Amino acid sequence: MGANPQTIETPLLIVGPGPAGLVIAKVVSGRGLPCLIVGHQAADNTEPVALDSESVAILEPHGVLAVLRPYAVAQNPFTIASLAFENALKHHCVADMLVTVYDDMHVNEASTTAGGLHGELTDGRNTWEIQADAFVDVSKFSIDLNDAVHQAAAFGNQLMSTIT
Repeated sequence: MGANPQTIETPLLIVGPGPAGLVIAKVVSGRGLPCLIVGHQAADNTEPVALDSESVAILEPHGVLAVLRPYAVAQNPFTIASLAFENALKHHCVADMLVTVYDDMHVNEASTTAGGLHGELTDGRNTWEIQADAFVDVSKFSIDLNDAVHQAAAFGNQLMSTIT
């Protein structure tokens, strides 16, 4: 059964601000799962943060550190401002064929069932039906860069373990 042309379908819908959604997208896309990021806004934090060894271990296999290196204020320990982290990683997500990023949109009138979501996606002028097999609202995740990376990786790994 095909989708209505006004319907957007995605295996994973990631909604909300901060670094966690971007990290989830890289973790799952690196394992072959397409996803859609909606409503991302970078945390306006320009204070440098040293990534702990767990964050480095999470990000390295997905090529994220290589993308972030030019924006780091120090390499050992790897230190980067949260805002620079999010801006660079978002550009990397946009270039990832398995990640779609819709700015200036939000989910409206949604219902969740068995981890998924069915609802409306709007940009304020137009509305589309949205269906996602899995859904995460990252607005409750930490905005602390290391904590966000840890939480995002845990979510992404847990999701992948349930579908593979």
